Amino acid sequence: MKRIGKLLVVLFILVGCVVFASALAGGWMDDSAFTQQAKDAAH
Repeated sequence: MKRIGKLLVVLFILVGCVVFASALAGGWMDDSAFTQQAKDAAH
């Protein structure tokens, strides 16, 4: 049972990374969110 839990955690993290990478590559997210001006505004 522990192996299934670990596998689910690993799959969840992997899927999250793939979705984030595809969002950046596919332009789903605004690139301006990662500029220095946006970082300065957040502080």
